[in-house]
Amino acid sequence: MTWKTSLLILFATVMVAFVPLSAYAAVDDGNLRKITSDGQYDIGMSWQPAGPLQPGIDYQFNFEIREGMSQKNIDNASFNFDIVKDGTITDSTSSTTGTLTKTISFEEPGLVNLLLTDVNSSPQQIDFTFPVGNQKSSENGISYAMKNYNAEPKIFFCGSAKDLKTCLDKEVKGDVGWWGKVTVMIYAPGWNIDSDARDSIGHTADSPLEITARGAGGSNHELTYCGTDNTSGKSEGLIETGEDTGVFYGRLKLAAMDHDMNNDGVKETGLGGTGCKNSPFDEYAKIETGRDGAVTVNWEYNPDDNKTVTKTMTYSWSVATIEFLEDEYPTNGMVEFKLKEKDLGDMPKDKVDLNFRVWSDSDFAGIEVDASQDANYKQKKPYHFFIQDHEESNGENLRVQEGDTIYVEYVDTTLPAIGPNGERWSISDTLDIIGTSKVTTGYPYITLR
Repeated sequence: MTWKTSLLILFATVMVAFVPLSAYAAVDDGNLRKITSDGQYDIGMSWQPAGPLQPGIDYQFNFEIREGMSQKNIDNASFNFDIVKDGTITDSTSSTTGTLTKTISFEEPGLVNLLLTDVNSSPQQIDFTFPVGNQKSSENGISYAMKNYNAEPKIFFCGSAKDLKTCLDKEVKGDVGWWGKVTVMIYAPGWNIDSDARDSIGHTADSPLEITARGAGGSNHELTYCGTDNTSGKSEGLIETGEDTGVFYGRLKLAAMDHDMNNDGVKETGLGGTGCKNSPFDEYAKIETGRDGAVTVNWEYNPDDNKTVTKTMTYSWSVATIEFLEDEYPTNGMVEFKLKEKDLGDMPKDKVDLNFRVWSDSDFAGIEVDASQDANYKQKKPYHFFIQDHEESNGENLRVQEGDTIYVEYVDTTLPAIGPNGERWSISDTLDIIGTSKVTTGYPYITLR
């Protein structure tokens, strides 16, 4: 076999993580794209003259490495380039740049591999395997019949995000809370139909986006899809993050279930439920969740071939904590404490009346602090009260004396089945969570000599 080569080099670098893809394209289009398995690098390959590759013709191949997400050209990427025929490397080149131009002629028909390895000194590699001559298709899906570039979608779960970079920064790790919203984001460039509009996906019966919640005791809830023919709301699938991005998203609410959240003997109302909602930007849909379990999002993106993409996140109750911001507080000042309770979310806003009991050694009756104090519904800020040694407790003022211990109590009604130290709790068990701090004098000591 004869190989003719010439090399042109250009510089590039990348810093953004992205999505692993599988590329499909037609050889008669004269170009292919693939993304490294870690999603960082988008590698494009094109050749001239365009068309099916034939033996005995000089083709000029161009390879270009770009950022996986922004598709921008980059500066200082490096890689090794190998030409492989029948399992044997017939030509090899090392490059310290992001663009490579190489002239190649193929002497015989068959499958050929153009292999890029050690991209930016990482273990990532891209294998362009394609037919030459009468060979009609290759192992990675390249064929003469297919005309358009396509890519297998990938699902991400994250905090509040309107683009994939932010979603990756806030990607869900471990269990989420049983109550609250999660962003569902799908990278699906092949479904970017209109480059001048924001497309949507998952809103039809033949290509549905299905959501299933599985809970303890076999309590399952399912939402088949949200579309014009299957919704009480107005949400119609996931919407593209912007024109021509190929990234789709919607906010999914884990809706919890009715449960006695404040230990008053009454189950809170307005929790739970499964159904489509009004807007992917605010709330695409909600799914009922229990004490612990998992939520799966499943999108049948290619119904003709029964191809689906699936992603699952787990949820569970947790044990709350209370921490004072200081170990000691002077009398006649403000005291601050923080609650960490992911099971609660922002329920104090309109779902549950919740108070902290606060007392001291000098006043066991103490006072109450509202969990919605200063609109602190999500516990992002400290709660506060004041301590005084000259009056009885009233309002947000707690009577103390120097040397007292002060206490804050939260009754946790959402305990996991197995606690951090192996405790076993039933769904109706509660636990008193108590934080403590000390009271010092409000005046500096003066030493007389």
